[in-house]
Amino acid sequence: MKTRLFLLASAVFLSSSLANEMPRFERSTVMRDAVTHDALAQKLRMSAHNDPIRNLGPAIGKTDEDPAKRVNDRDLIKESTVLHYRGFLTLVPKRAVVHMPENLEDRMKIGEKVQVQSWADFFKGNRGWIRTLEVTRDQAMGLAPIDEATVTALRESTQVVVATFKGGPISVMPYTEPEPETSAGSDSPETDPRKGKRQGNTAPIKTSLQP
Repeated sequence: MKTRLFLLASAVFLSSSLANEMPRFERSTVMRDAVTHDALAQKLRMSAHNDPIRNLGPAIGKTDEDPAKRVNDRDLIKESTVLHYRGFLTLVPKRAVVHMPENLEDRMKIGEKVQVQSWADFFKGNRGWIRTLEVTRDQAMGLAPIDEATVTALRESTQVVVATFKGGPISVMPYTEPEPETSAGSDSPETDPRKGKRQGNTAPIKTSLQP
């Protein structure tokens, strides 16, 4: 019994000694002032005052003109060619219709209660009377001619022919032959630079009707 009491007292003494010798780590608490509403408002005013966007100087261009108004004033119908059939309508650029048979000219009139479709949807439903002619960029810009065989086929076609570039309708300008090189002193009408450029043979293609 005495032995147990001695061991218990020794253990308590040893624990107390170790506890006193171990270092204590205490975390210091720093008290900070809470940010007030006035302080936040002051920071906001200072950031707005130092905003670099505000210091770019006066605007360049017409600031009193609404650019959206110019777009709204455009008449899309007048700037396009209308193709209409059985209550459906689509628009293609001017000069995109390179051939229009006389018996199909009424397909260029706008009817009542029409539903506008995209070119892809309209063409899909009207392949019976519309065909496309894929052209190059140079042909569309009038820098390269359309070959004579194609022109002949267009002239004899009973379908409306729409010029396309990568599948989308595109305007085709009349081809203009490049000005021939001339020698000094030549006054031939075919080579006289004062005569300007000669127009290519685009007569067989019946282009879209112009107002």
